[in-house]
Amino acid sequence: PQILQILSEHNNNKCCCYVYRVAPRYQELRSRDVPTAEKDGASIKVIAGEALGARSPIQTRTPAMWLDVTMRPGARLRQPVPAGWSACAYVIDGEASFGQPGDEAAGAHHCVVFGGDGDGVDVRSEGAGTRFLLLAARPHGEAVALDGPFVMNTSEEVQQAREDYLNRRNGFEMAAGWTSGQ
Repeated sequence: PQILQILSEHNNNKCCCYVYRVAPRYQELRSRDVPTAEKDGASIKVIAGEALGARSPIQTRTPAMWLDVTMRPGARLRQPVPAGWSACAYVIDGEASFGQPGDEAAGAHHCVVFGGDGDGVDVRSEGAGTRFLLLAARPHGEAVALDGPFVMNTSEEVQQAREDYLNRRNGFEMAAGWTSGQ
């Protein structure tokens, strides 16, 4: 695995989730309704996908996994991830080693990006324990062009999306003055 520091000035590597060219859809999952599974010092909130026999009710457009994992000190976990999927782990708190024994530990605010050539993620909680998000999904296999919040397949499509936003058309009609607090 490759360990990255989020928002690092020293590299351009990112762990991102993009959604584009899909009709809007909303699914509500309240925190009290998130399935939780526990085993051997690991507690997993299954926001999307499946872990330790618990399955989220969320229906994703493409196969995906979003797990909020808390591990006690010294706990170990193997979470299956289908071969070929893209996956990353973002450490929220504490420290954990991902991969083989002896691999470098990742601390808080670091992201570990996995190569997609295995069938799961092995985690060892270090120090006082850890909390991390494990995100994985089947890659879409298409070119990705991005500029700020705009994600499309080509730079021309990104430019068109930017023009649509600036001219308030093609889904951006209500964008003027909108804030997430509304």
